[in-house]
Amino acid sequence: MKYGGWIVGLLLLVGMIFPHLFLPAGIGCATLGIFTATCQKNVSGASVIYISDKTLATAFTISATPFEITAITGTTPFYRVDTIQDSVEWNEEGARVGLNNWAIKNTINFDIMPPNKTTNIFLQSLLDDSPCGIYAIVLDGNGQAWVVGVNTVDGTNRPLRLGKQSHKTGKGLQVAEGNIIQISLDNECSGLAIPLNATLTAMVVAGAGSILKTS
Repeated sequence: MKYGGWIVGLLLLVGMIFPHLFLPAGIGCATLGIFTATCQKNVSGASVIYISDKTLATAFTISATPFEITAITGTTPFYRVDTIQDSVEWNEEGARVGLNNWAIKNTINFDIMPPNKTTNIFLQSLLDDSPCGIYAIVLDGNGQAWVVGVNTVDGTNRPLRLGKQSHKTGKGLQVAEGNIIQISLDNECSGLAIPLNATLTAMVVAGAGSILKTS
């Protein structure tokens, strides 16, 4: 044990310089690769949103290469939401937590109108589904559909929930936001939202297919 202290000190030094040598199998960094930019238009905004819950969308099949959803199990699991034009917005923001953790916050905002019995029924369904969790399909301005509320790290364990609902009549006739219901869905998770593959995205673009309920 004469040299025990030196050995321990050397191991600590090696661990600080080469920490990956002491990580268990399966823990570490993903393999980096070349990123090749696609020469095409990049259009902002989002135009379409469909929502579902855990009782409707029961499973998601995710391919490793390319990284996308190839199948969704359930009976017409995603329901159409008719939103006010240009009111759909999806924000995905990530931030480091401590030295090695990463937290991602998703927020989906959209507006509906007018306030009446039908919109109340829809809002109540969001309130009822929120405790168990909500998933959303968002079609972005580039024509790519994404599933928000599912990721490869947490799976379906950190879905979206109703974050905020706001309805104001406004004062007088000149208030553009008067009698518009503003809705926010959000979550905090550990993985990125996942794109749908070309086949499922085509269903969303067309507004028809086995994963969608449109009427």
